[in-house]
Amino acid sequence: MMRFRNRRLWPLIAVTPLLGRPLIAEPAHSQWRSAHAPAVQPTSLRADAGDQPANMNVRSDSDQDGIPDTEDTCPLSIYTPQFDWGDCPPMDEYPDNDCQAECKARERVADMLLNSGRFVTEIAFAVVEDGELHFADAFSYIGQGNYVHNPAGVNRLYRVGSTSKAVTSVAAKALEEAGALSLDDFVDDEDATQKLVDGERTLRQLLSHQGAFKQDAGAYLFCYPYGLTAFWPEPDDMVSPHYDSAVFGNLGGGFEYSAFNYSLAGAYLVNRTGVPFQELLQDGVFDGAGMCTAMLDGHRATNSPIGEGAAVSQGAVMHVGPYINLISPTDELCEDNFYSSEDLYGDPYTWQLYHLDEAAAEPRDPAGGVIASVIDMAHFAEALLASYHGAGGLISPIGIRELWEAQVDLGCYPSCPYERYYGIGFFTDTLPGEPVNQVGHGGSRAGYASAFVLRPEANRAVCILANADVSTVALSDLAKTILDDFEAAAMAADFDLDGDIDTDDWLIFSGCIAGPGVSTPPPGCDPLDFDRADSDCDGDVDLDDFAEFQRIFDG
Repeated sequence: MMRFRNRRLWPLIAVTPLLGRPLIAEPAHSQWRSAHAPAVQPTSLRADAGDQPANMNVRSDSDQDGIPDTEDTCPLSIYTPQFDWGDCPPMDEYPDNDCQAECKARERVADMLLNSGRFVTEIAFAVVEDGELHFADAFSYIGQGNYVHNPAGVNRLYRVGSTSKAVTSVAAKALEEAGALSLDDFVDDEDATQKLVDGERTLRQLLSHQGAFKQDAGAYLFCYPYGLTAFWPEPDDMVSPHYDSAVFGNLGGGFEYSAFNYSLAGAYLVNRTGVPFQELLQDGVFDGAGMCTAMLDGHRATNSPIGEGAAVSQGAVMHVGPYINLISPTDELCEDNFYSSEDLYGDPYTWQLYHLDEAAAEPRDPAGGVIASVIDMAHFAEALLASYHGAGGLISPIGIRELWEAQVDLGCYPSCPYERYYGIGFFTDTLPGEPVNQVGHGGSRAGYASAFVLRPEANRAVCILANADVSTVALSDLAKTILDDFEAAAMAADFDLDGDIDTDDWLIFSGCIAGPGVSTPPPGCDPLDFDRADSDCDGDVDLDDFAEFQRIFDG
């Protein structure tokens, strides 16, 4: 049933009850890439009796009845879209042929799957609108230039790569607000404990990539077989580099993006609190945000209910070369390199199988160890936007603004791959004291790519997760384009072009309401205004268009 969120407009129009209609329906005339593609039966994500999604976390079925539902403490893996796909025309991978932003988004993602020039097998995306998960969708590539729509893929799990840094930074800020530590604590790289004298680096510097480490390509970070507590006392500088390392040291060198910064930060969180890193994320982020199926990679997922089903994306085959083995093909530390494939160093690119149970290098977790579904990441975005707007969330409005404000200028303007600045765990376009317009992070692991982009002032976000040999910059650009489409659709109702949707616009819009099936503007309504008022592009201006106007009305 359509929801009328903005009550300020209710007195302005007599609203008759709308008939109930399905919240999601594949149009009968929908045409996919190939008429010969095998059908993928849509899987309902609303759990009925006897249904149990293959990737259901134990936490999401807290009463252990086999059904994730409203009786459970975390039922949010059940996804109900707020958009009817039946409103979209047949898919053709040409977004300009579509009117509504939702339809354009689906076309843009399918186009990325087929025409990015890089290999993609699975892709899922979600849009957060007005601070709430608006819809999500997914596609699967089946070969020979063909793909199929796979609605159940929104609950598929992906390695999110460096987008994990955003999760770690929020967990650290939550611990600070709870009084457990301070971002201004000095951290000693000898044993990842607090150092109460000047000389090394603060937790804040680590989380903003100013922690005195250079890039970590070729090091053994991902090969270390022990936990975070043992990681930093490790004497091998190639495993656990120190700030004065001849190879990886960057003392006084300013910003340098490096996973080692986050590994040391994570080790400090564990040492300071005495709580395992997995529990810090579970209690500080995953549970509070409703990320019911998010967890850490490797054996942690393998030994869980969500790690046993075919829907776990970790088993996907990808067209990428060996990763660590390119650097250290014979080193015994990397014999089981946590990215192992069926190919060895020097082999040509082929289809490769990456194994879930070989990705459990704990020191890598704070920098890139999170696995999650696109629904999980959308709920993360919801929680962050709620924090920003003072509507709850995981941390305070002051806290989230601190993470999203510039800590360092990256020197890339005006051609930045992500944003001009880096904050604390996020790329950002915002200087301290300014409204936060755009923040985000991208991530990649062998065979995986992610994009996570938020526009806090607009209360919108887009997340894209893929099994893909594709750049995170390309995915982030796609996310920004989708956000642009939604903003353009919202501003179409700004009839007087003054930058807001207010009562002046309402006077014009209300004069164009003629009812369902009436394609001729009523007297006094300019034909151009009639076209702009028809937000769902069905040729009339009716209650569906009114509902959209009411949603974006800001007074």
